[in-house]
Amino acid sequence: MNGEHLHVRCMAHIINLIVQDGLKVTSVSIERVRKAVKYIRQSPARCKRFKECCEDVDINNKKLLCLDVSTRWNSIYLMLNRAIECENGFLSYVDRDIGLSHYLQFIEDEEGTVAGALSSDDWDHVSCYLKQLISSDDDGDDLLGKIASNMKENFDKYWGSPKKMNKIIFISCVLDPRHKFVSVGFALQMMFGKEEGLILESGVKDYMNLMYGEYVKSFSKDKDSQHSSSSSSSLFEKENSSSLP
Repeated sequence: MNGEHLHVRCMAHIINLIVQDGLKVTSVSIERVRKAVKYIRQSPARCKRFKECCEDVDINNKKLLCLDVSTRWNSIYLMLNRAIECENGFLSYVDRDIGLSHYLQFIEDEEGTVAGALSSDDWDHVSCYLKQLISSDDDGDDLLGKIASNMKENFDKYWGSPKKMNKIIFISCVLDPRHKFVSVGFALQMMFGKEEGLILESGVKDYMNLMYGEYVKSFSKDKDSQHSSSSSSSLFEKENSSSLP
């Protein structure tokens, strides 16, 4: 196809960008939780003390706290989810180790804001992320609405228009026996409207025909090459056999 569709955006990478953009709204709360987890994980003694704190508040969680990794798009969810389960354990730990409060007071986030001590609002913000209570209604939560708006803007940047999408994505659905072309055409009209969906459906069909033609030409070349090789081999064997005494 003249290299027209060699470039395919990594979906996992785009999802990561969208999520990270949404998280910037309350990055301070997440930064506080991240630093608190990091502080406890830095020392086996702190980990042991934290485990005791969890047991004291009837948290029977055998899983250890985990930190997020920038290259792993779902790791921040895993970190926050684990921290939420041990919220009361953190509150108990602060009373036993004043070093955590001092540690958070001198940590700054990317915007230069001091992280400060963990508060009840921080846990509420983190819980909202995990529950994905995003509302676009006027009566919805302003904070979550802003998160949704930021994520939607980033989504539209990469996938908002079908012209930005590689048609290979649609072709893979056409070749899926569970969907085939009828289902893909229906989905395109549902996503982009009837008028634009029909145009896109026609474009996908034309693209698939061109791709089929490419494979036919490639198969024909391979077949001709094999036939030529086979003919040369037969001629070679015939000439050699005729020269035998």
